[in-house]
Amino acid sequence: MLLALVMLLGLAACASDTTADTSSGDTTADTGSTTTDTGDTGDSGDAATSGETFRIGTYLQLTGSNSAAGTSGQKGIDLAIKQINEQGGFNGATVVAEHFDTTGSTEEAVKIVQRMLTGDNYDAIIGSVNSNEVSACISYLNEAKVYNFGLGTSATWMEDPDMIYTFRASANNNRIAPLDVDLILELGYDSVAIMNGTDDTGASTADAFEAACEEKGVTVTTRQQCDSEDTDFSGQISQIIASDPDCVFMSLIGTTFGPFVKQLRNMGYTGMIGCKECFSAEYQNVAGGAPNTNYIFYVYPYVAYTNIEDCNIPIMREFLEAYQAEYNELPAHEAAYRGYDTMMAMWEAAKIAGANDDESLREATNQVVTEGLGGTMDFTDGSREAYSNFNSFILVDGKDMLVSDWLAEGGYEAYLEASGRDR
Repeated sequence: MLLALVMLLGLAACASDTTADTSSGDTTADTGSTTTDTGDTGDSGDAATSGETFRIGTYLQLTGSNSAAGTSGQKGIDLAIKQINEQGGFNGATVVAEHFDTTGSTEEAVKIVQRMLTGDNYDAIIGSVNSNEVSACISYLNEAKVYNFGLGTSATWMEDPDMIYTFRASANNNRIAPLDVDLILELGYDSVAIMNGTDDTGASTADAFEAACEEKGVTVTTRQQCDSEDTDFSGQISQIIASDPDCVFMSLIGTTFGPFVKQLRNMGYTGMIGCKECFSAEYQNVAGGAPNTNYIFYVYPYVAYTNIEDCNIPIMREFLEAYQAEYNELPAHEAAYRGYDTMMAMWEAAKIAGANDDESLREATNQVVTEGLGGTMDFTDGSREAYSNFNSFILVDGKDMLVSDWLAEGGYEAYLEASGRDR
């Protein structure tokens, strides 16, 4: 009897130790990341395999210099998940997101993804707004045949046709760059100076833009570069102003947009400024607002609204109202739209597939055609990209206008008078 009692106590101790290890929820020890759960995970391992829970892991920059984009993306994802779960989840499975902080480090992003692939049984993974992080991670995800999306806008990580498990529900800047050149020509200009970052998105977009300039007959007067951590651009700006371009085109990362525009205006440049993406509220605040941010033009699926009343697109207005109700603010960065659209594309794929496994979702995503915040998301051309149609906008006094409307209302003449320029 004594021997049996000792054995029973030993088994109980082992069971207690095992329960403590598996239920602790500590997912940060190896990665140095922070984790946020959205929804009720329950018993995560059993739920994932039973279909009761659809677990999504994300790797996003939630702290550091570009965190405004990362946290906005996270909030867009979480808002979409809340709405999806209210309508039955993914084929009856409750959707749960766990967010990991890359801190802006490519190495950290790879560690996080490798950890997610080695034992946490995620049903899908959403990647960073920083394209260099996505580029470094998707080969691991495709080798493991895990359904995944990226939030970055660089073309490079979508160029390999073998990455069939990777999709994007936001913009591909290489599709937009030639349209930026078309807009420059529409404004009557034939020269431009380029300022780009050395990061993946900044450099690749500038390359595509410069190639389109050469093809369409627009002269590049100078091309200047900076690192994402730079804060002083006076040397590059001096070269830009000295080259006397009709306009300036920026292909930068979030942390440099605002400071560059502010310094460019402070050094006396009053002309038009093109941007590779919409000029988000965060950028506008750092740049000092109008008049510094006046006459920034861009081609993009999204507009960076700072006031709900300025939005007359029903689906976008509904999103902005829901976002403000949830977070008591409007998105600081348009990455919130990217995160939301990504979840809605995944949900549509789940409805088409009628199943939540990686292969079914992958095949179904290639059939998705649904309305997104930036227009129609159509994945049926086989490119694994959502958007191919874009609008041209210009920012004036904190409001984004369609360039066609702005021109029709005499905006160009007002610009010439306000800027003191003859072009």
